[in-house]
Amino acid sequence: MVEETIQTIKQAEKEAGEIVAQADARCEQILSQASDEAKKMQEKITQDAKTEAAAVMDSAAEEGKQMAEKAAAETEEMIRALREEAEKEKEAAVSDVIDHLI
Repeated sequence: MVEETIQTIKQAEKEAGEIVAQADARCEQILSQASDEAKKMQEKITQDAKTEAAAVMDSAAEEGKQMAEKAAAETEEMIRALREEAEKEKEAAVSDVIDHLI
């Protein structure tokens, strides 16, 4: 009876040890999977952020290009208007000089 009890205790301890070992192995497996998933998520988030940043940069570059083109067009228009005004003033000055000479 005592030997049977001791045998039962030893068997229970053996089974408990196996259960602990299985739990440790499962824990390691879960931690490894969680680590892998976290790495994949981090890589995806990083890639998404890079993609979004590139899109923002492209958009800003396009907006800057459009602003520069608009400013250049406005400058060209101002130059044209100033040339027209200068030509009118030149014609008026030539006319005044001719009137004074006559």
